[in-house]
Amino acid sequence: MARHGTRHTLTSLPDSNSARSSVSIIPFAIGIVIILFFYYSLTWHSFTSAFDVCVQPFCDFVDYYYPMGEAIFSTELPVKGFLYSPFIAILLAVFPSLGLNTSLFIWGILQILSVILCLLFFRRLVPAGLPIQLLFVALTLSSFPLLLNYIAGQVSVFILAAIFGSFFLYERGHRLIAAALLAFAVSFKFFPLVFLVVFAARRDTRFLMLAVIACCVFLLMVPGALLGVSDTLGFYGVLLEAFRESDWVVTNPHSQFFPHLILRFVNVTGQNVHGIFPLLHWITYGVVVANMVLLFLVQRARLKHANLWSLQILFLTIPFFLKTSWPHDFFFLSFAQALLAWQFLSGEAPDGEKNAEGKFSYSKTLQKRIPSRHRKLNFFLLLLSIIASNVVFFNLFDNFLGYGFIGFLFWADLLLLIATYVELLPPTLHALAYPHRFLNTKNKSYY
Repeated sequence: MARHGTRHTLTSLPDSNSARSSVSIIPFAIGIVIILFFYYSLTWHSFTSAFDVCVQPFCDFVDYYYPMGEAIFSTELPVKGFLYSPFIAILLAVFPSLGLNTSLFIWGILQILSVILCLLFFRRLVPAGLPIQLLFVALTLSSFPLLLNYIAGQVSVFILAAIFGSFFLYERGHRLIAAALLAFAVSFKFFPLVFLVVFAARRDTRFLMLAVIACCVFLLMVPGALLGVSDTLGFYGVLLEAFRESDWVVTNPHSQFFPHLILRFVNVTGQNVHGIFPLLHWITYGVVVANMVLLFLVQRARLKHANLWSLQILFLTIPFFLKTSWPHDFFFLSFAQALLAWQFLSGEAPDGEKNAEGKFSYSKTLQKRIPSRHRKLNFFLLLLSIIASNVVFFNLFDNFLGYGFIGFLFWADLLLLIATYVELLPPTLHALAYPHRFLNTKNKSYY
């Protein structure tokens, strides 16, 4: 990752050594878009015909977001099915004055712009060469979660763009705007609060304070000023009640939350599911704790690209703590897949050592410590994950309900999580065992 002050031009890509490339990504990206659009046009008569979820484009916008914008300054309470903060409801109030058709057009443009931002942020965050950058473009634009997000007009792509933007700006020292972007992501769905763990692991109390203040501004102060304190608290009260009454999610075939997925399988066998439910929750807690420990170890070991790996770990933890985990919540899969592909193909271990001149350089020694059979296994896991979460596989499977019931997206996530552990544990433990050989722990700009 580029250090502070380093910039890449919009028409060039950093290669695997963070050097500039003279090859522009734009023509290749446009080619990928054309190929995928041609494939989609041959496969479906319309996007909405691909899934048994919407009778019209952006159905969630029509059913929840647009009505919420109409109601926010009249009832001051969330409409049924709206589970986001009053800050987002206030922003949605812009649309009703434009009319539904114009609002749908603008919402579609916002969706497309958010995807473009995600692609640009990935290019700036991950110092990979042209093949990996194009792989991310292809994986993103053929991602089942992303396509479902677009069809339903959901907000997951906005969350991803905000998280990417927050980490990008943080790495370049713009902490205030980075904190505001993270708070913006939190105002959609509250689970992005978990990304504060990265900054807690870095012991960056200044950023944590800025993020907390930004969240208070977005979630409390702005709604309190525009709606009134009592109406804001009433809004949150209705949200909490809606969350308490969400037991129906447990049996929904599209929920990819780990306990829900296993319960579906157990229920098919006719076994008693009540006794196993607490055990499944304890397993999820154990996975979350293990992932947080790995994240702290990665930061403590000062691995190369520690923040990128931390971002990877947190993304892959989502289906173990987000109790809905709808398919569009897996918006991060293409990022996690491309990051691992870059790791496999770069031949570069995520550790750092001093060279003969006393300067820090990155070696390939750790690659040799990971048995080749493990690396082959990891590549196989990555390939399976890409297949399971891709639209092409979904079309071949040709069963929207069955696709969710089996939990292909959860398994795609789990495969990446296993591969991430295999990649990170050896260099992390080695760096902690030999701290004098690795990056200076006083250096806080590592990424």
